[in-house]
Amino acid sequence: MNIYRYETSLTASSASVSSTTLRVIGGLCRQVLVRAATDSTVFRFNLQDEDGLTIMNYGFHTGEINDFNVALPMMGQYTARITNASRDDTFDLQLSIQE
Repeated sequence: MNIYRYETSLTASSASVSSTTLRVIGGLCRQVLVRAATDSTVFRFNLQDEDGLTIMNYGFHTGEINDFNVALPMMGQYTARITNASRDDTFDLQLSIQE
């Protein structure tokens, strides 16, 4: 079993930021981790496929999203978006994909 990890650090300004993954050959997303540098930062997170369809949408969270209850089939490129951030902040993002 191989695990592909997409990791990046993003700085949200004006409440939003996005990042596009490398092309995923095929696999299951098993973990979504989004962590704000400031514990009290409130934000939303969503993941869109290369056709612009939102395939994951997390509501408002404070400080961190760490979701292990994921089994999302993935293939192609994805855009990870942090929106509605309560302040300009730096976010660490990690998607773990099982091939």
